[in-house]
Amino acid sequence: MALSQNEKDSDLIVVAVAEEYGRRHQMAMSDVTALFAREGLFDLLRSQYDVLHTLDLDEGADFIDQYLEGRARG
Repeated sequence: MALSQNEKDSDLIVVAVAEEYGRRHQMAMSDVTALFAREGLFDLLRSQYDVLHTLDLDEGADFIDQYLEGRARG
């Protein structure tokens, strides 16, 4: 099954944010993908594509940091 252009674009955002998050936190990509999978961040990022594709990559990583901080608080 071929992906639509929108699905391809959202996947690129997910990869770019994951790479930026890993760079920022000095994490191996395998650790980042495990974290993102465990916390449901891949789907979250895809659902936020319309907003995230207009932002810088560091803002995408900020989004993940804020989301995870919010989950940790309660």
